Amino acid sequence: MNDLLSDVLRAADPGTVHRDSPLSERALGELAAYEAAEAAATTATGHHQHRVRPAARHPLSAEAPRRGAPRHPDSGRRRPRRRLSLAAGAVATFAAVAVFVIALINPGPAMATTPPLLELTPVSTSAPTLLTEMAQMQRTQPAAGSTIRAQMWALNTSIAEDGSIESSVTEPQQSETVFAADGSVRLRLTAASPFPGQEAAGLPRPGTVLADENFPSGQWEFPAESGPPASIGEVGAYLATLTEDPNLSAGQTLREIAGILSNYPLTRNQEAALLGYLATLDNIAVAGATTDRLGRSGIVFQARDRSPEFEDRLIVSPKSGQILAAETLYVGSSRTDIASPSVVDYVAWER
Repeated sequence: MNDLLSDVLRAADPGTVHRDSPLSERALGELAAYEAAEAAATTATGHHQHRVRPAARHPLSAEAPRRGAPRHPDSGRRRPRRRLSLAAGAVATFAAVAVFVIALINPGPAMATTPPLLELTPVSTSAPTLLTEMAQMQRTQPAAGSTIRAQMWALNTSIAEDGSIESSVTEPQQSETVFAADGSVRLRLTAASPFPGQEAAGLPRPGTVLADENFPSGQWEFPAESGPPASIGEVGAYLATLTEDPNLSAGQTLREIAGILSNYPLTRNQEAALLGYLATLDNIAVAGATTDRLGRSGIVFQARDRSPEFEDRLIVSPKSGQILAAETLYVGSSRTDIASPSVVDYVAWER
């Protein structure tokens, strides 16, 4: 492992819905709650209008419910979620702060531009071995802070009435989520620079404030008592309770962990337990070593059991054991709006 680390050191659901699909009771309830709160905050920037829902979770965490936000076709069955009424929809996993781009109503380009794929270097060590080592490293790190900073991006996709898929590429965003001692939370979203190859025309200027909201204690739907356990043996039950799904796939688990990381200031022992739990799962493989979107060395863990069309990834530092980033790749063959493979969302935590 030490030799591997030395080598590596030298060398992470927007989805789709039909526009006229009927809403479930849960969705209707969330829509009603959103409409009631909608007037709380609206900001406009250029051609983009951003509405901020006043109670909830981080955008772009795994599977955050966003009004009008599309989801991947066939990206996995919907399930009830106890805590949000994530993100990873950060992406999030909580009744969310959500950003809506008015340009989404316009048809996207025939082939949307997506972020470049990360370059991978083969790694021979198994996922369980690496994850176990990383969990041990994590427990030796200095205490974590109470602020979560991240850079993120997601492809917005919808299905037109004729069944064609339309994609709209939005601006990358930078988030800062501050958890105060009194239980209140402040979320600030700003526009980030376009990713390599993305045209800047029509996008907010980098640094533009997209949202700046304060949530009193109890308004952020991931309270301190909802944090994950520090024991590996308790993580499975915790995730099952959190998602109301006792049979999470490995890919879903990666997304849930990304959502937790975006919405809760983890202790080192909690993060170590999450990594240790991943080491016990089947269907998680090592994709390779990489340099992530923030220029850091990382090991990419992947799973494709959530949907044959998508690959879920988590990137972990081989030096500290910290989770650095999460990404979702489209790897199917049925879409004409994006190439295959393509990155369809990512979040990189500044740690």
